[in-house]
Amino acid sequence: MYKRIKKTFLLLIIIPFILCGCWDEVIVEKISFLTILGIERAPQGNLEVTYGMPLIDPDVKGSRVEILDTQTNLLRMSTESFDKRASKELLAGKIQLFLYSKELAGEGRIAGINSVLERDKTNAMLTWIIVVDGSPRSLIHQSEENFKDKPITSTYVNSLLERAVRIGNINETRAFNYDLISMAPGIDNTTPMIKIADNAIEVTGSALFSEEKMVGSINAQDSGLLIAMMKTLKNKKYIYNARIPASAKETYSEKLSSAIHLSQNSKKISISIKNNKPVVDIYLDLTGYADDYKWDHLNNQNEVIKVSNYVQEQLRQDCQKLIGYMQFKESDPIGIGDMVRAKHNSYFKSVDWHTAYKGATITAHVKFNLIEYGDIQ
Repeated sequence: MYKRIKKTFLLLIIIPFILCGCWDEVIVEKISFLTILGIERAPQGNLEVTYGMPLIDPDVKGSRVEILDTQTNLLRMSTESFDKRASKELLAGKIQLFLYSKELAGEGRIAGINSVLERDKTNAMLTWIIVVDGSPRSLIHQSEENFKDKPITSTYVNSLLERAVRIGNINETRAFNYDLISMAPGIDNTTPMIKIADNAIEVTGSALFSEEKMVGSINAQDSGLLIAMMKTLKNKKYIYNARIPASAKETYSEKLSSAIHLSQNSKKISISIKNNKPVVDIYLDLTGYADDYKWDHLNNQNEVIKVSNYVQEQLRQDCQKLIGYMQFKESDPIGIGDMVRAKHNSYFKSVDWHTAYKGATITAHVKFNLIEYGDIQ
């Protein structure tokens, strides 16, 4: 009994020393945390690689971020070059943004570059995948040189993207789900698009992909409609700019518009194969309220119904136009091919999906109800 008590007592003394030990100490002042990575095409098939690292050294005045640039034929070799030039040890586990140029995305090189980056276990899989309309290198340098009134670029862009997701202007695309979709045979990726505009960085909309190549782009409003067809706009603060008739007694005009705050009740997609072609019907049930709008008679229920019907038709036309554009570009971000593969697998195996998708009959059906309109004069 005495021996057992003695062993227990010794364990109680030893265990705290084992548990509280700091075996992998990292001194922040001696580390450079990579937070942003820009990649674009360089001459002779090389890559232009730009890293940005916040400076946390109180002795360094003026600059907020250390930026390193290099040209390389192998992405892995860029880190070797940076290690020779960086003032501190580089740590990649905090990268928030992978910025790719539009030209590089159009060549279908994002997935391949991602695979190289992901072989380094320190790279975060929650990193944003972003296409830059312009040069990622220029965006990083300009934002740090000219936007002193804004946070550092990685924090600034990350906040812009998170807000754009909340208001339904882009789909959230991280490294892990970009790669998953890249390997799926019946669905294509989208990524946020950004650019430098008017002394700020702007989220312009979404890049569309066909298989691994960027083939087109859509603006922020169309991105919201795409999200409604891909998922739903639930819990989003999406605002639709609707064209409204000038008055109750006049012919419909495009001179006036209203900001319609949309929310989504439901989405349904019906798929069948007729005459060896996919026939797809997309049903959206939306509600909303009017804002930023000058027009009388909305206290009249008949006029409310008229506005609801008019906005409903505008939504239907815009959704149909967007579908036509995506078919023309052979981009299937809605994942119609994935649904065909699940429900009509033998047909899916017998065709080249993107060719079949281009010739499919896809129809948008939109139901909209104006439920709130407030005191509008």
